[in-house]
Amino acid sequence: ALRRKTNLKLKMLCGGHSQLKAATPDIQSIASTVKSEVESKLSTTFDKFEATHFTQQVVAGMIYHMKVRTNEMDGCVHIRVFKPLPHTGDPAKVQAAKVVALSDELTILDVE
Repeated sequence: ALRRKTNLKLKMLCGGHSQLKAATPDIQSIASTVKSEVESKLSTTFDKFEATHFTQQVVAGMIYHMKVRTNEMDGCVHIRVFKPLPHTGDPAKVQAAKVVALSDELTILDVE
């Protein structure tokens, strides 16, 4: 799997992933929308689900890779979310999820 360091500055490549960015309110909104789907995939529940960082990739819609803090200690998940183009009316969908430590770098996940 491809890994990106938080201090690595990369230009956006056509079809490639953006550089690692701090989560925005829009990213948190997407994370909150897919929380129950992530919990179902991982067979657990999270009291906290706070997006901290993300990358994005333009496709026929947008693929987001997010680092999400799940508790006050060291809990974290990496998620891959596909958000279709708006005209489709389809909701964002979790394509992959992985439990990691908060200190782990954001990993680009493959579709499960």
